[in-house]
Amino acid sequence: MAGHVGVGNLPDREADPAMSRLLAACLTVAFAAVLAVGTAFGVVALLEATPDQPNTPLITYERAGQGS
Repeated sequence: MAGHVGVGNLPDREADPAMSRLLAACLTVAFAAVLAVGTAFGVVALLEATPDQPNTPLITYERAGQGS
């Protein structure tokens, strides 16, 4: 009766693939979350590292007759 599977008794060869798939799925989700958070912090760091651009106009107009 070594090969007999009763209620609640699963042989090891059937339980291992499900557990490894669950573990792989959990690790994938955790890795994706860490990667997303790292990317977000990296983008914020890059945006803060770039200097502000000067707000100078490209075209200037001379004003004539300002005394009127």
